Amino acid sequence: MRRNPMLASLFLGLGLASPAAADAVLAKARTAAPDAAPLYTFSVDYDDGDNQFVMLIYQSKPKGARVIRITPDAASLKGDAAKKADMLKKRTEGAIWCNAFAESIPADARRISETSDTATFAFTPVPRKEDGQIGAAYKYLNATATVAKADGAILAYEMSAPKPFKPVPVAKVDRFQMKVDCATAPDGRTYMDTISLNLSGSAMMQAFAQTERRKVRDLKAAPVSGFGTP
Repeated sequence: MRRNPMLASLFLGLGLASPAAADAVLAKARTAAPDAAPLYTFSVDYDDGDNQFVMLIYQSKPKGARVIRITPDAASLKGDAAKKADMLKKRTEGAIWCNAFAESIPADARRISETSDTATFAFTPVPRKEDGQIGAAYKYLNATATVAKADGAILAYEMSAPKPFKPVPVAKVDRFQMKVDCATAPDGRTYMDTISLNLSGSAMMQAFAQTERRKVRDLKAAPVSGFGTP
């Protein structure tokens, strides 16, 4: 089956939306500043079943230049592997903070379970106006988020399609699932420790299937300038 990296990138971009959140725990999640300092360097292990890469990322670098190194390098590869390495290097921005998902949680999200420390919510993710045609797919998805009661930190986030749907007239998604497990950074924010994607369907009358897994590791304070900066 053919892969469709454009659709995979589309769905990995889900999770940003409009601002309402009535629940007190969700209100805490929304007040967290996912892009605040400090900035970090870290590695990402990427595996799509056909290609395996390790990226070194500096959040302190300008957008489009935050992948400092990718192994193996695109220059040493051929065909689709080279294209994938080049695409990852150009498009990976190093945005790993789990509380960015808080913007996709609507005010009517339901608490479906809780412990003394956490609350888990179920909802339909809310799209941004600027998402345009892509945002039309959100209504087909179910999502859950587990949030820490004490500080609103998002601890886990998952989206899935309960049944096949057509995000655009020329494409049909038979299966979509994205699961994010979060971990705590040294400054207390939660980051996307592991992201798993499972996507299959058809586009332009051609079937596609794609799985991806990204693992973030080795968070370290990013050099401000001078010594230690590549």
